[in-house]
Amino acid sequence: MISVLQDWRELGECIETLQRDKLPLHTTPQKNWDHFILRRALAGLDPGAPIADLGCGHGFTLEFLRRLGFENLVGIDLSISWRLRAREALTMYRERRLTPPYRIVRGSISESSIPASSIGLAVSVSTIEHGVDVDRFLADSFRILKPGAQLFITTDYWGNKIEVPDSIRAFGMPWRIFDRDQISRLLDSAAQIGFERDENPIPDCSGAPVVWQGLTYTFIALMLRKPASRSETHLVNGR
Repeated sequence: MISVLQDWRELGECIETLQRDKLPLHTTPQKNWDHFILRRALAGLDPGAPIADLGCGHGFTLEFLRRLGFENLVGIDLSISWRLRAREALTMYRERRLTPPYRIVRGSISESSIPASSIGLAVSVSTIEHGVDVDRFLADSFRILKPGAQLFITTDYWGNKIEVPDSIRAFGMPWRIFDRDQISRLLDSAAQIGFERDENPIPDCSGAPVVWQGLTYTFIALMLRKPASRSETHLVNGR
């Protein structure tokens, strides 16, 4: 699966759908598209499946997943913000629960402490553009996923290359906007690591609904799948 956010009309439809279904909205309007696409990608996933949010930030995606009914959640980030801790504490207070709604781990998403082949879905929303070594990230994501499980990625994107000045940093890290060639190389690297190759073309961009630091661009979403083991394939095929 490869999707590109096209314009504000598409974004508005995503926000309207999430509001109608009484799901929490992201404070950055455009990132509701990421969550809308993620929700669609989750169709059929067991609610008890272990899910890792790689680059969990302030916990918006963790809370979105929880509101969708997923409880076996772990978030990883280089730094755990006070906003995320406050969100966690407020949830515990409101729901009168003694245990946190999700597990939070401080660490690298390119070299995590998550056991191998233990995750049913890995999610990384608007993270890999912030100084992440993409090849190492893909390799570790492949390692932690169960056979047949998937990795959902969104990132900043524009078809043609946009030069980002070195002076612009986000979260203390360098920032880039992926272009078509870089996404193609990412998909090639994923296939070399072992993910199933996605033969779908990268959609063209028809609009630039995201503006930050004076630059205009959009978002792209990718879904990569770790192949099922032979035994699982036999079970699926009834053999």
